[in-house]
Amino acid sequence: MVSCTKSNNGIAIVAANLDNLPTIHGEKISSLISDSGITRYRLETAVWDIYSDETNPYWYFPQGAYIEKFDSLFHVDGFVRADTVYFFEKTDLWRLIGNVLIQNMNGETFETSELFWRQKEPEGSLNAIYTDSLVKITTSNGISTSQGIRSNQSMTSHVLYQHSYITDMEEEEIKNDTISPAMKP
Repeated sequence: MVSCTKSNNGIAIVAANLDNLPTIHGEKISSLISDSGITRYRLETAVWDIYSDETNPYWYFPQGAYIEKFDSLFHVDGFVRADTVYFFEKTDLWRLIGNVLIQNMNGETFETSELFWRQKEPEGSLNAIYTDSLVKITTSNGISTSQGIRSNQSMTSHVLYQHSYITDMEEEEIKNDTISPAMKP
């Protein structure tokens, strides 16, 4: 219990619930992350808080994070960014919230409001990255949407739910609000 009081001896007592404070707090962080001794990721964030609660230790990025994935030659293979990010240490689960954007090695982008990433899931598994939220997918062939996605680690193989496709022409019509003269009232 902490409180600010003025005592006769001039000592102020400050009480805080340490369970609600991060064990480590960092600002303007750029960090390389290895997996099995090999550097796989670069993480950049404005604020990184680590909570070391024994039952559920986690990392918290309240101002978002940007994560790059490297190939074996340390070229950027893809990236992900989000407004808010959590990493749960015991389950190796990342939760990305708000303006989530992923780009895979093929240049395809995936945009959604919330996404989960199981970091230790095997590469071939379609349960590594998933969401039930609306996803906008942009490829060289056009734009499509899906109400949820399940994907492998590299976002190159995935299952889409309630998938709809927008062709380049439909996208251009939507942008320009073009309606054929015969269709106008």
